[in-house]
Amino acid sequence: MRFLSIAFVLCASHTAFARSPCADVSCSDHGRCEPEQDIAYCLCDRGYAADGTHCVLIVEVQSERADVEGEEIARVARAEVGRDLRALGMELRDAPVAGLSAYVAEETLWCSDFVAWIFAAAGAPLTGGYEGGWLVPTNRAIRHWFEQRGRWVGRDAAVSAGFVPQPGDYIRIHTATWGHSAIVERVEGDTLHLVEGNAGGRVRATTYRYWQTHPKVDGFGIVTDAERRSLWRPLLPARLAAMLLRP
Repeated sequence: MRFLSIAFVLCASHTAFARSPCADVSCSDHGRCEPEQDIAYCLCDRGYAADGTHCVLIVEVQSERADVEGEEIARVARAEVGRDLRALGMELRDAPVAGLSAYVAEETLWCSDFVAWIFAAAGAPLTGGYEGGWLVPTNRAIRHWFEQRGRWVGRDAAVSAGFVPQPGDYIRIHTATWGHSAIVERVEGDTLHLVEGNAGGRVRATTYRYWQTHPKVDGFGIVTDAERRSLWRPLLPARLAAMLLRP
């Protein structure tokens, strides 16, 4: 289980500190450190999983993608709306992970944990995190995970390319403090519908009007290959697109 800390705040809050907790953390030279509150977390390279502030080689490499549609990710997330941490996963007896409370405590900032847990429960886990790899506990680390794989679309790039996020996509939200994580449920015109964990201590369905220009929208992580190729192919030379966007 990853390190836990006590915080009497919501997911997007923190207490400022002078020195980064990642200052002396190398993640065993097989990953990068991402802080949240005063805790250092590791996001490890492919073939490694996080254990405290170390990246350890895993014998069985976890598959990074499964044949899961974004709609399935959104469906699993939507089913948890209204529940607090202790009640999450009540119907997921056959899922590859237990309820989220088996891995994190209520005092933690669990919005990103919720996103990672939903991806794992839907059969499309992240990698390089805790609990064997799937639990990536900070929004900056999740953003970096998508960036590493050419699956991150910043808001400005999304608008210029005419991109519309799809159900199941990841969204990072700007805040005045640490940032926030959520899952796209759907888009209706200029309104973005999300499912957010740890929003007032529960999972909530929220909306963002005029998401294309909303200052809190940082960008999106694409969950399906088809969506990734349809976005970037028109923006790249044909030969380069064929190399970078092959299945």
